[in-house]
Amino acid sequence: MSGIRSTRRTARSGGRRAGRRRRGGLFSASQKLALGASALLTALALGFFLVHTAALRDQNLRLAQLKAEYDRKVWRTTVKYRDQIVEAAGRYQLRPAFVAAIILNESSYDPSAVSSVGARGLMQLLPDTGKWAASKLGMKDYTDSALFDVHTNLQLGTWYLDFLSDRYGGDPVLVACAYHAGHGNVDTWLTRYSRDGRTLSLSEIPMENTRTYARKVLDSYAIYLENYYQE
Repeated sequence: MSGIRSTRRTARSGGRRAGRRRRGGLFSASQKLALGASALLTALALGFFLVHTAALRDQNLRLAQLKAEYDRKVWRTTVKYRDQIVEAAGRYQLRPAFVAAIILNESSYDPSAVSSVGARGLMQLLPDTGKWAASKLGMKDYTDSALFDVHTNLQLGTWYLDFLSDRYGGDPVLVACAYHAGHGNVDTWLTRYSRDGRTLSLSEIPMENTRTYARKVLDSYAIYLENYYQE
């Protein structure tokens, strides 16, 4: 009997000691909380690092794609009559890069080009515009066939660009639009769509074909200015 009782007390005592060890454990509640918070912060930092790394990789890939696209545009950009363009543009303090951008998008440097509406030559001048410009410049014996002559076409075309530049304060968007659609249309757009009455963004140009043309001219202008006609 006594043995049984003694054994029970020992068992209970051992149980209490074992219980105390389990309740004590290796870490206190506050320490466990701190460790959990630290683990969470580590996980968040790792997640941020992985996301940031992936975003950086995507950004670098996109930049590489844009550079490759730009390089292809530069490679496709034609450069002809360079000295003549510089000379003609210089008479009116125009940037040769802008004159070249107009030529590229008008005729692709084909002096014999004729458009569906009858525009002719390197800068694709309409006969009426050619006659008007020739009269302003005092050209004698002018004929429409003179528009196929590179020198004459550049002389008349740069004069017209200078006229448009004076009218629109040298704004390349407005000048390109006016060259394509006429200054009457641009004057109307400024009245109806411009926020300040003096400028138009590409998105505010209402005619899709003129908007596309102006965007192409600006792209070509940037390429010429950076790669061929640096100032």
